[in-house]
Amino acid sequence: MASNNRVQIILNSFLEVSSVDPDDARRRRLLNIILATTGIISLLLALATLFIIVAKITQYQDSIFILIASFVSLFGLIIIYVINRYKSGTLAINLFLFLLMIVITLADDPIRLVNGRSLYLFILPIIIAGVLLGSKAAFIFYGLSSIEIIILTRYVELEPTESMIPIISFLLPTTIIWLSARSLEQALRDLRTINTDLDKLVAERTHALAESLTREHIEAGRNQAILNSIADGVVVFNADNISILVNPALSQLTETPVKNMTGIALYEFVQTGELSPASRGTIIGLIEHPEKIEAGVRVEWGKKTLSVSIARVQDTTINENIGTVAVFRDVTREAELEKMKNTFVAIVSHELRTPLNAIMGHVEMLKESIFGSINEKQSAVLERIMVNTRRLLAMVGDLLDEAQMKAGKLSIQKQPVVTTSLLENLHNTMDKIAKDKGLYLTDEFDPNMPEIITGDSKRLQQILVNLVSNSVKFTEKGGIHIRILRSDKDHWTIEVIDTGSGIPDQEIPRIFETFLQFESFTTRQHGGFGLGLSIVKQLVELMNSEITVKSELDKGSTFTVTLPL
Repeated sequence: MASNNRVQIILNSFLEVSSVDPDDARRRRLLNIILATTGIISLLLALATLFIIVAKITQYQDSIFILIASFVSLFGLIIIYVINRYKSGTLAINLFLFLLMIVITLADDPIRLVNGRSLYLFILPIIIAGVLLGSKAAFIFYGLSSIEIIILTRYVELEPTESMIPIISFLLPTTIIWLSARSLEQALRDLRTINTDLDKLVAERTHALAESLTREHIEAGRNQAILNSIADGVVVFNADNISILVNPALSQLTETPVKNMTGIALYEFVQTGELSPASRGTIIGLIEHPEKIEAGVRVEWGKKTLSVSIARVQDTTINENIGTVAVFRDVTREAELEKMKNTFVAIVSHELRTPLNAIMGHVEMLKESIFGSINEKQSAVLERIMVNTRRLLAMVGDLLDEAQMKAGKLSIQKQPVVTTSLLENLHNTMDKIAKDKGLYLTDEFDPNMPEIITGDSKRLQQILVNLVSNSVKFTEKGGIHIRILRSDKDHWTIEVIDTGSGIPDQEIPRIFETFLQFESFTTRQHGGFGLGLSIVKQLVELMNSEITVKSELDKGSTFTVTLPL
């Protein structure tokens, strides 16, 4: 195999001629091939002729013409090869063609040559001229060959008409050679045009690609600079949930080197830091399930509390997810303050309940005349004290419930619940309050509802009371209608429909926030901490249920709670 490659290299070095013009290089290579072939033929003819002369197989005079022609041809071919390789291809081609015509003339006896024994050889310069010099050169050498034939005819003293037959007969192959050469030239011109256009297109595309890459590098550098300057920790996952980019801020937050967090799968990523099992599951769930994306979910990472926000990266051209960006924010200080606040609220609420219960007990004793009889005015004052004390106790209860839920200490009890008792207890609690405000309080019970369900009777009652109390608070005329119905084979529904003032659309997403009432005047007019709906929302979520709201200003609101049977 190595020897074959060596031979190929030597052969290429012999045939190839370097030139800035590809057409010139092509013609000179072809000429070298023809020169080599002609040289081999001339050498073989010389050897054969010498053998014939020595063996006296034929006449000496006939063989001497061929021998002379062969040696002239070999000598001329060597000179032409040198000219072709180091000087000019066009000059070498023309010299070769003239040499060929001379060799053809010397190769045979003039009389026999003109009579036709070697006359066909004059077609060779015409063919080679058409291939190497172009279509027009074919007719030029056709003319030169014709002149040579005429001269030879005169030299041997034959009739001029004897030369007409070969001259006319050579016209047809010359025409064919001319057409073939023209077709080749046209094909080469077309190819050059295509190559020029292709080179131009490649240059344009290369330039455009270079500009695009430059823009990409600039944009990437800008994005990297922005990412590195962000104080929040950022990690980017690709479509296969492999972390492809982590900024220094996340490394500082988690006290983990960037290289240890980059290029790893999601399940490996959550193992890199001191994450609790619950926090690991939270991060995995947020990134793997786009339909459950939430903002500001908190996780415990070591001794820090981090808020995690997730955003999907979409390819808008194909509407397909191509990755996920997770932003981690250090909210340790806020979490500590909230914990302190919740602890303070729980302690204060607990401490307030004892004196309030004492006040309520003593007022009831006074009202029952245990310490002596009281007049009508005193009884009315005691009644007002009892009403406000109950209100304070309800508010303290809400604060305690809120604190328990924030601390994760409130649990849902599963026990049999008589469904009709929910409405009975509600009326016992809310009828007088609604009546005192001049509102109706009606209910509707679905006969398809089971008589007994499994749930937490106290918390279900709290949901109903809080929703109805909220509706009473914001309804000035009309009333409240409660519906308990079976929505499907696995769920049942509580609906509280009021004719109150309604809720602005932009405020609906915020009505379940803690300590929030959407208008400042309502707080002044109706009082309260704004905890009722927040407690309802948290209780509903603890029951693996959902609550929805529909509202229209000045026409009322509908709160719908869907619970599992």
